[in-house]
Amino acid sequence: MNGRAIEILVVPYDVERGDTPMARGPRGLLEHGFPERLREAGWEVQVAEIAAPAGSPKLAAVAGIAGRIAGEVERAGSLGRLPVVLSGGCLASLGVVAGLQRRGHDVAALWIDAHGDGNTPETSPSGYWDGMALAAVCGLSLPEIREAAGLIPLDPRHVIHLAGRSFDPLEPGNFDRLGLVRVPPDRIASEGTRERLRSCVADRSLYLHVDVDGLDPRDAPAVGYPEPDGARLADLLGCRAALPPAAAITFSALSFDRASPEEAERTVDACVRLVSAFLRTG
Repeated sequence: MNGRAIEILVVPYDVERGDTPMARGPRGLLEHGFPERLREAGWEVQVAEIAAPAGSPKLAAVAGIAGRIAGEVERAGSLGRLPVVLSGGCLASLGVVAGLQRRGHDVAALWIDAHGDGNTPETSPSGYWDGMALAAVCGLSLPEIREAAGLIPLDPRHVIHLAGRSFDPLEPGNFDRLGLVRVPPDRIASEGTRERLRSCVADRSLYLHVDVDGLDPRDAPAVGYPEPDGARLADLLGCRAALPPAAAITFSALSFDRASPEEAERTVDACVRLVSAFLRTG
């Protein structure tokens, strides 16, 4: 791998639906110049789209999408390309982690999100599966999807949640049950957080999961569920010195339906800068 080749994997679904603003977000990022900006930054870029199984019920569709993501992440890695996954929602993470594991990676995850994604069906007020994604990655939720993707649950000691500020009432109990560290936006730039990052990822492959609403809307406003007072882009970029290059990145929860051209440009710029910082090997 030369460290300069990217494969953008487009996953245009919000859970299993392709007709929501966030499901349109991945294609929106492409339409607003994301691949071209990466090429201008010196990356070799390929683009592929992942299709859901046609006519399948919800569980089969979501499991099928996760399995296809895992296969495409594995394929991209075998060709020396770093996977950059653009997804409507965070459930794509199950396929990404499984694909890295198929390539022999022992994965640690840095999970950037305004929301917890730590629910189970029993604790979720809405029953929205995407809000269970991190719990599923850690083996606490949605076992059917996890098993369909072939994902081995991550050890919560090697997962850190950054920038959370909108948790459902019972989610903190799930995080406590897992023993999973949460770092609020105003602590991201601290040296203590950087030490935690070093310890979390030491001797493992980094998976960077970016639900873009984890960023402050001043830096990335084109998202489905904006939350104020988020992680500043400069603080996240400052974490890079404590971490190895990422083996894969996901961007989720984008929405350009109501974004102005200037808001879209800011959001694309933030994504390009995160890729260039966290994937670059030299």
